[in-house]
Amino acid sequence: GSSVCMTEQWAPSWTRHRPLLPALREEIFRQASALPGGAPPFRLHDGREVPWPESPNGSDEGLLRFLQARSGAVEAAAAMFVKNLEWRRRAFPLRREGRIAELLDESLPHKERRFAKMGTSLDGLSVIKQDMMWARFVTERYSALDCVKAYILFLEENVVMAPTLLERQIVVLSYGGFCPADWGRAFAALLQDNYPERLVRAVIWPVPGVLCKTVRTFCFMFASKELNTKIKIEAEESEMLKGIGLTSSQLPEYMQGGLWAIVDRDKPHVELLRRMVFDGFRSRGHSRDMDGWPPAAPVLLEAMDEPHVIVQRGQKSEKSGPQGMASCWCGCLGRDPPRVLPQAVSPRIADKGTCCPAGVTAQPNHRQTRSEIWQVALGALLAFLAAFLFARSRLEASMS
Repeated sequence: GSSVCMTEQWAPSWTRHRPLLPALREEIFRQASALPGGAPPFRLHDGREVPWPESPNGSDEGLLRFLQARSGAVEAAAAMFVKNLEWRRRAFPLRREGRIAELLDESLPHKERRFAKMGTSLDGLSVIKQDMMWARFVTERYSALDCVKAYILFLEENVVMAPTLLERQIVVLSYGGFCPADWGRAFAALLQDNYPERLVRAVIWPVPGVLCKTVRTFCFMFASKELNTKIKIEAEESEMLKGIGLTSSQLPEYMQGGLWAIVDRDKPHVELLRRMVFDGFRSRGHSRDMDGWPPAAPVLLEAMDEPHVIVQRGQKSEKSGPQGMASCWCGCLGRDPPRVLPQAVSPRIADKGTCCPAGVTAQPNHRQTRSEIWQVALGALLAFLAAFLFARSRLEASMS
């Protein structure tokens, strides 16, 4: 197998915040108690609710993640934690039903699965694949929202509820080209706001060498500086394996042989990739479905069937009553918060994203308009450059 310089087991850096845990718990109680209705419970992905101190996120490990995400600022970490409690009541339950079940079907060949485990890295971490399917990630059958929900449920089942610390961390291999802009923007926001310090590192692969700087430009345009430090962009299989910490023997057959062998087998549609990137810049990663999820109000469990129990490895799903007891490539597009418009808003104005009461004339924001035009123009230029360089590299490889 490929040699990977990872002999020591991974260890978290957030343990330095441990002295802050008592203050954080006190601040969470204070902020949560001030909410209408008091402190919300922690809702598990199957719909069960438990007091937040008894939840996976309420453990020392879970709270340290929030402290790390806010650089040890107790008040900010508490606010992030309370917002996560509210988000979980709006996002869950999610169940393996319908299209979500189809997307997570483990009986499918590994190559046909958008989200799948690849093994354990040499430093003991779970390695998962997110496959962008060469611009066929979102289809007429599966919307971007379907894919977001499926990925969240995948993380909940396989990461949040995992039995050991190392399994509760992830290394991501982002494979198969660009991701849809709306999916990438939404998932980047969800991951950073609601699953802090789960991602240890990520590798975007395979990317032609001449395109690596272009892809990095996308990352710097839309991803935070901290996220960029965790992302590598690689053209060579050997460098990708070093990045994710796997050996060549752990790599599925359909990923072997190098970039151009993969291109010959998968035959990605360059024009389809170019169009997807351009459309992403034009829409700025927004879509009506994605911006409206999760809903503004908590999902009422009384109006739903009995929640499922948590499905652990090797177990079958069964019914249970409530019980007391968890980008671009690599999802790195921008993180604008979803718009929540007041009731009395003119539809014409609302379509432009301006929250003005009906009858009030909205003043045009020329600076924002110019910014959007430049984003679209730059996106088109980069998309054209990416397609051109990819085609040129393919031609050079076929002639050599």
